[in-house]
Amino acid sequence: MTTSYVLSPEAADRLDRLFRLHNTRLLGFAVSRTRDHAAAEDVVSETWLRAALSLHQLRADDNRAYGWLRSIAFRAAVDRYRPRSASETPEDWSDVLTSRALPPAPAAEDDALAYEDLTDCQAIVFKLKAQGLSDLRIAQRIGRSETAVRKRKHAGARRLRASLALAG
Repeated sequence: MTTSYVLSPEAADRLDRLFRLHNTRLLGFAVSRTRDHAAAEDVVSETWLRAALSLHQLRADDNRAYGWLRSIAFRAAVDRYRPRSASETPEDWSDVLTSRALPPAPAAEDDALAYEDLTDCQAIVFKLKAQGLSDLRIAQRIGRSETAVRKRKHAGARRLRASLALAG
């Protein structure tokens, strides 16, 4: 179901003025937040849609409206990168906590040996991360804090790098 929204002529004129005054600066802000020009353009587009819907809330004059627009852009950028719960559903939980078996991989014995150097907790974190879960979801699953998950992930990465450097 699509909801249509029609701006009054005065609101459309004001939105046009705001766009001409602040779009370049908003795009620069979005690029600084996303570090990707295409993603920044998407964020700014979403910003203008949200601004159009809430233009009636803007009390500042057009020249001072950048802060309001920037806060909308910030929320749009955060929403763009917020994980979607449906995309974080693991494919298989059956052996995450009970097995450290590696999935079959094409002849990479050094990689498999490096994996054996991980602690059990690091191995679990890596397996869950490989399934596409966020650090927060992994923390909830294994009953640790998100910081603990990050530390295990980084410590495991250091161990893997060291093991692969010795093997190579």
